[in-house]
Amino acid sequence: MLFVRHGETESNVEHRYMGQSDSPLTPMGIAQARAVAKRLAKYQVDAIYSSDLGRAAMTSMIISRACHLPVIYDKRLRERHAGLLQGQLQADAQIKYAKVFAEIARMGAGYAFPGGGESGFQVEERLSCFLDEMRDSHTGETVVVITHGGVLRVLLWHILGFPYDAIFRLQCDNTSISSLAFFDGQWILESWNDTAHLS
Repeated sequence: MLFVRHGETESNVEHRYMGQSDSPLTPMGIAQARAVAKRLAKYQVDAIYSSDLGRAAMTSMIISRACHLPVIYDKRLRERHAGLLQGQLQADAQIKYAKVFAEIARMGAGYAFPGGGESGFQVEERLSCFLDEMRDSHTGETVVVITHGGVLRVLLWHILGFPYDAIFRLQCDNTSISSLAFFDGQWILESWNDTAHLS
């Protein structure tokens, strides 16, 4: 399975928390999506899945055209809902909601953002369900999955089992490719944050 983060958005440039709110791709983000699509078109891709949030959907449409396959949209691939942080500038939020960030540090994966947000465990649960389905439905196939940086970090934590707070230090660039394979009863990380197509 090839997991792809969406292209750069206006909110990425502005350093805003997006969560499940949305922001259009920048011209750079569209160029990134075209570059990763050109690379993926060289693979024998069997299926394309994507988050239904706009930034991932736009990225997946560009990949879809290059690979000549339809996109299957799945809400389980949405970014973590960030509750009251959604739309906030990161620098401002860390001052305005200092108590929230203190609780994140204290509770880790069990902390759900106030205002309807999700916990790390909730994101892990929907990703685990998605992975199980992919394992059973696409054995031996190459599947491209377009999703979000926060989701990919939780995915890596789920597979490798390192301390949860380490996910916030993981580099995950726009349109990077991370490869997983199911082998001998477990998911194996083959590569992380591959951006060779952007050079």
